[in-house]
Amino acid sequence: MNKINKIILGNFLIEEGSLKNWKLVTFLFIMAIIMIFSSHSIDKKIILIGDLKNDVSVLESKFLENRKSVMKLKMESNVLSIMKERGIKSFNKPPKKIIVN
Repeated sequence: MNKINKIILGNFLIEEGSLKNWKLVTFLFIMAIIMIFSSHSIDKKIILIGDLKNDVSVLESKFLENRKSVMKLKMESNVLSIMKERGIKSFNKPPKKIIVN
């Protein structure tokens, strides 16, 4: 019971030979600060990872939308309608190969 009272009242820090106890308390205090800093750093990284995942999903959806629009533009029916608007006609005959010796 006497040892518990010394710890609670802090008498172990003012007695003779308490330098060893102060070293331990200082070490524990520094370790607590390091742990707090580390947990804050990890929290920031977790939030950053979440934000980056959201950005990636937004960019993936934009990529898919753009890919879909490009596929529509490449369709033969769309190309023919754009050619008609510009007054270009398509040939019924296939092109001839020119062979150079």
